[in-house]
Amino acid sequence: MKKILILVASFAICLSLSAQGKSGEKGKDKQKKKDNTAQVDDKGKGKNKETPADEKAKNDEHDRKVWDGVSDAGNCGKPSKNQPAKVRSSFQRDYPNAINVRWTKCRGDWTATFSGGLFRSTAVYHANGDRRDTRTPVTRNEMPRITLDSVFKKRPGINIGDVIKIELPGKLDEIFRIKTGTDSGSEFLFFNKLGEMVKYDY
Repeated sequence: MKKILILVASFAICLSLSAQGKSGEKGKDKQKKKDNTAQVDDKGKGKNKETPADEKAKNDEHDRKVWDGVSDAGNCGKPSKNQPAKVRSSFQRDYPNAINVRWTKCRGDWTATFSGGLFRSTAVYHANGDRRDTRTPVTRNEMPRITLDSVFKKRPGINIGDVIKIELPGKLDEIFRIKTGTDSGSEFLFFNKLGEMVKYDY
């Protein structure tokens, strides 16, 4: 009689454990469905992830701004492979936290377009690993006030287009390349952060 009682008790315990395990799985399934619906919009496309077309459009827009006005700009921004080891190690040293790195080549220089914080930038390297500069599209409001005032003082009524902040290695100085629209076409002006007009071989 004791054996039957122990057998019935152990059977009841097994059933209750089994039922609890199944209910936990149902909760997991519901959670998975809930997570999936949060990431899918009404057309079945993911909301949180960028589509390849969106990413390409974003890259094309960045490249257009960075390489606009460069002679032979049509050959800039083409994907490259097999960067020299010196270039890769210099880039990793200069930008250890860079994400979404895309390597291209322009006029014999290796270029790495990457995200770092809030900005998307392009670092330009010579084949020997020396960094030439880093170019970041910025808004007019992100320019130093003294630089913006100087631009309008030197060119009253100017129409400011794209602005690229150029950071030079080993120097605290920044140069701002300003695209201006005139009746005769586009012109590119270079100002330092003190508001002085400078020349720069872009």
